[in-house]
Amino acid sequence: MKKFLELLSCIAFAVGCTDPGHGTAGATSETTNGIAVIAFDGTHKPIPQARVTLYRHPDAGSNKSSSDETIQDVTAFLPSYVSAVETATADDSGMVQFETRVDQCQNARCFVEGIAGEDSSLMVWAKLTAADSTTNEIELLPSVSLTVRTGAADSAVANSFGSVLLNASPYYARQEGNEFVFPHVPSGKYTVVMWGEPVANVSLDAGASVDTLMRIQELTREYVFEDFDDGDSLNNLAKDYPNYGWYFMPHKGASFESPNYTDGFAGALVDDGARGKYLSLKYTIEDSGYVMLGTHLGLDSGYFDLSSLSAIRIKVRGDCLFAVALEHYREIENNNYNKALWFAKAGEEWTELVLRPGKETLDAKNYQVAWDEISNEIGIFSIFIYNGSRLEIDEIVFEGISGL
Repeated sequence: MKKFLELLSCIAFAVGCTDPGHGTAGATSETTNGIAVIAFDGTHKPIPQARVTLYRHPDAGSNKSSSDETIQDVTAFLPSYVSAVETATADDSGMVQFETRVDQCQNARCFVEGIAGEDSSLMVWAKLTAADSTTNEIELLPSVSLTVRTGAADSAVANSFGSVLLNASPYYARQEGNEFVFPHVPSGKYTVVMWGEPVANVSLDAGASVDTLMRIQELTREYVFEDFDDGDSLNNLAKDYPNYGWYFMPHKGASFESPNYTDGFAGALVDDGARGKYLSLKYTIEDSGYVMLGTHLGLDSGYFDLSSLSAIRIKVRGDCLFAVALEHYREIENNNYNKALWFAKAGEEWTELVLRPGKETLDAKNYQVAWDEISNEIGIFSIFIYNGSRLEIDEIVFEGISGL
């Protein structure tokens, strides 16, 4: 299966990287010949009733010193699996006493997991050191949700991936279509394992919600619908299928500053020398007004089957609430079309949003319908902007589709 994998050296997240040593449990002491652990929160307050589990790597006979390894170092032993040895509940002082002896972790790699709060809201995964000075102290921080998208055109293909897990940990993903979801994992650095092979390194900050694409050669499908780099008013589909390009319209007293009818759509394209060209919308909205941006995928009566779409990715920056819509080609009345619509927000920093079919907002009176009702006859891509004063857009990508 290796030929299917495009090995990634790193997946970079907006949340940044954690300190490789952060979260590693402190030195071990021997109390009644066992291992003692005390659980703290981020303010160093003990956590009564924390559930603490001791894990041991089956490589008990390893002669490699583990005294200075971080979790990142351990991922060199791929694939690497751990098994639970003991589980205990912390007392009022946050203390747990395991029966496992200190010397049982001196020639093996031992780890400790701490879980507390409703729905595993606080977690830690740390490697134990095998010394004989002080009690192990573990710091439980807000847990992370991690979603790994594959971009496969057919969700059934994902069934062949086998178990997807974070190496040297007890964390396995739950498959949802062609995605793999880790609902709650501790912050830290991990290696994602698929088909028994390492496919990516990930760095997860406490409390983050990480949603990332893991490209798998020959299986991942992506179509860059628009990146604005060509500097014209046509979407990229126009290279193969004639269409009229992008249009912009204000409604109910709203007005556009950029683009405008003098300079046209191309006048709103900005090149900052770093990321290539992007679209910069500036506008004024009052009361119940709004502005919109749209493009037909083909000619007026044309449509495309997008039923294999697994996600829309769009990079944005701004100060507004907006909605992205894929609309049916057939007009209902008064220039209204049935549409699958997703709401989103733009903030001060560039952010890549992921919008998924099946999670659209339904509202029949505003022609907002379920994706499955129209997915095989899509004619229009639209963006509706409801407040703020600016929205910048770059790289609109259809996942699960390699071409139209």
